Amino acid sequence: MVQRIFKAVAVAASFGLLAASISLSTPVHAHVAPAPCDFVTGGGFVFKDNGERINYGVHGGCKNGEFWGHVNFVDHENQFHFNSTRITGYVWDPAMPNSRDICGWGRINTQEQEVMFRFRVVDNGEPGRSGPDQAGIMIDNWFTSGERFYRATLRDISGGNLQLHKGNKSNTLEPGFFSLQEWQMCGDMPTP
Repeated sequence: MVQRIFKAVAVAASFGLLAASISLSTPVHAHVAPAPCDFVTGGGFVFKDNGERINYGVHGGCKNGEFWGHVNFVDHENQFHFNSTRITGYVWDPAMPNSRDICGWGRINTQEQEVMFRFRVVDNGEPGRSGPDQAGIMIDNWFTSGERFYRATLRDISGGNLQLHKGNKSNTLEPGFFSLQEWQMCGDMPTP
């Protein structure tokens, strides 16, 4: 299972995606796999600064010894549809205890090439009872023209709900996963 993660990292490195993170990484990484592991589910929509709508559906975490999940994301303004194909990391930042990042690979629209992504969710409690949940995504756009990253910055959700769930017996990770560094799970993808 750990080999699958390292294989994904090796593929990314062969495309030059990890060069910046390997040379710029520091020995201490703020984002780590949560122990014990949990999982997140949710869906809804946010509005961009220009008022255009983005819809998303997300679930991810740890299950039966490895990372699992799925991310579906649609930016209606420019017909940008991202659909994950594999999950390579699930991390949290101790400074933001209600946040989780799901990292992995997926496809933009119907293009064959896979690209890396990082989706951040923040569960701030139940709707109407506490602050709004937040969502944001970074997608590596390395094979197309224009800017390298597609970014939907972390923002308050306008509709829907994100739920951080406590772990159960199926939410386990192999011991080696807890020692993975952030760049091994998320490449050089910055946080949204």
